[in-house]
Amino acid sequence: MSANQLTLQSRLPDLPKTLTEPEQFTKQAFAERLDLQAARLRTENMAKRLGLSKTTRFINVLEIGPARVLEGSRNDAYKKGVDIAFELPLFDWGSAKVARAEASYMQSVNEAAYIANNAQSEIREAYGYYQTSYDIAKQYADEIVPLRKKILDEKLLRYNGMLVSPFELFADARAQVSSVKTYIQKLNAFWLADTELQMTRIGNLHSVEGK
Repeated sequence: MSANQLTLQSRLPDLPKTLTEPEQFTKQAFAERLDLQAARLRTENMAKRLGLSKTTRFINVLEIGPARVLEGSRNDAYKKGVDIAFELPLFDWGSAKVARAEASYMQSVNEAAYIANNAQSEIREAYGYYQTSYDIAKQYADEIVPLRKKILDEKLLRYNGMLVSPFELFADARAQVSSVKTYIQKLNAFWLADTELQMTRIGNLHSVEGK
């Protein structure tokens, strides 16, 4: 596309009627993020290099913490309230040879857990700002701007009836214009927040490169 073909919208898009639920967005982002795909691939490659093949269970690495891991099969439910999962396999560490590989493999799992938890935090923070920006812009669109217009319309009727001075009418007209300008600013802030949120679908490129 050439520079001559680039066009700018004459106005900002309206607010969407509804927002994607945070859980749904997070699941979509987790499926698309390049850093999470790379972390899973590195862990799978580590298992292959170590000769690990007998999967016994899966863990949700978002639940990895100092106390150890949350374990279970893919058909079992995770802890109550945990809706997002980034699962990696665990293996049978029974033999001495495989047991020696456990430390190396679990280091890879812990690195994946670190990336996954950072991703979840990044998405949560971006979504919080997105939600707040939406709520503020919607309040202006649904309440503040219509209210200022209603006040101005009523003041205009009273002015036509010679019940108020031109100065009062002008003051309300300025307030109406100001409310519209503020709404446009809040609408712009929302779409910037939307852009930041969509960027969380890509992921941390340094993690993709294994840095």
